[in-house]
Amino acid sequence: MTPEQAIAAREQLLIPDRTHKDARGKKPKSPVALYPNDLTGREVEVLRLVAQGLTDAQVADALVVSPRTVNAHLRTIYSKLNITSRHAATYFALEHGLV
Repeated sequence: MTPEQAIAAREQLLIPDRTHKDARGKKPKSPVALYPNDLTGREVEVLRLVAQGLTDAQVADALVVSPRTVNAHLRTIYSKLNITSRHAATYFALEHGLV
């Protein structure tokens, strides 16, 4: 399996199962969480790029947003993960298979 195929396969695992039912056969009231710690899809995109060693400017270019937007996403990510550094964010991403 190529790295691209492995990433695509992992992405498929992150898609919520809309047919999931609880023990009583009913659909759950809240949607199935896609990412850990209530991270949004965009926050995970930013986190993945940061974990790859990109600067804020490079992340901004890759996602076609401003560096200030990247910085805002990072502040939110740090808050949700209760961390204070890019190193800690990278460690979290690696530990949770987000990279």
